Amino acid sequence: MHAISRIRAFRLLFGLLLLTLAPALCLGADVEGSKDSPLLKRYEGSFIVKYSMSEFDSTVIPLGPIAREDGSYKFSASRKEEGRTTRLLYLIPEGRSSLEILRNYEGELKGLGYEILFSGSGEELGPHDSFAETLYEQDRHYPLHGGQKTKKQQFLSARLARPAEGDVYVTVFTLENHFWGAETKLEKGRTYARVDIVETRPLEARMVVVTSEEMAKGIEETGKIALYGIFFDTDKTDIKSESVPALEEIAKLMKASPDLRVLVVGHTDSTGDREYNMGLSRRRAESVVKYLQEKFQIPSSRMIPAGVGMLAPVATNRTEEGRAKNRRVELVEF
Repeated sequence: MHAISRIRAFRLLFGLLLLTLAPALCLGADVEGSKDSPLLKRYEGSFIVKYSMSEFDSTVIPLGPIAREDGSYKFSASRKEEGRTTRLLYLIPEGRSSLEILRNYEGELKGLGYEILFSGSGEELGPHDSFAETLYEQDRHYPLHGGQKTKKQQFLSARLARPAEGDVYVTVFTLENHFWGAETKLEKGRTYARVDIVETRPLEARMVVVTSEEMAKGIEETGKIALYGIFFDTDKTDIKSESVPALEEIAKLMKASPDLRVLVVGHTDSTGDREYNMGLSRRRAESVVKYLQEKFQIPSSRMIPAGVGMLAPVATNRTEEGRAKNRRVELVEF
């Protein structure tokens, strides 16, 4: 690979590690406003250079390496978890390898009762830098052909079962940086650890249930209505019990308007794989149609399930509030 290509590749690699995190003001001390998660301590002597915390966000948890499918890279196995999310990037003391740091985190997690779900290093994770690109949601894929720099990447995902409070998921990605550039602001020759911690819990439901009359008015005026009162567990299609009021209002709408036919369209935010989200949103729409058929005898000929995944956002996917608005079910008249 030419020198210019190598420089560009490493700038992109480190950029995607830092993409969603606030910038550090200086090297040598924790970035202002940052702190460790109370659930997992740092490696001794390291400090925080990037940090963010959200009360509710979604994170992909890899459970297997990357595979190439239909021309794109995808995790061979993964799940998406939601809840309080802390993301940290640590600068590790000099002289410590990425493997040594990962083994320390692995031992600490096991000692706390975590189950290691998946771990790997270098090319075990996937070809080139595809694992890091996919995990940190880089939209494009670029070839980076092996070499000592890419083989220093290490990863693990882990889970702590907490039946009463909600499970905790942790991902740790470590690497040794052999490139410096103004864009990355990372020190050459140093090891870094990216740690993401998700404390799962359901989203506090604050959306008011849309009445059948409001649904009818919205469909008459715009041809569709967005509903936020239908809930599913993360990565599942089973309808949660708190969805019943919204489903009852849909049934009232359909019975009050016997000539009305609708597409039941599932939508997701942009977190995770595009094709997976397309399938998940369709399966959830199918669950809604099946529920209305079985519980309220609404004919299937009047309700067509469809899923568009992340393709039709109504708000930005860069914020927690925007992603919440994009996760919805719409009734579209046809």
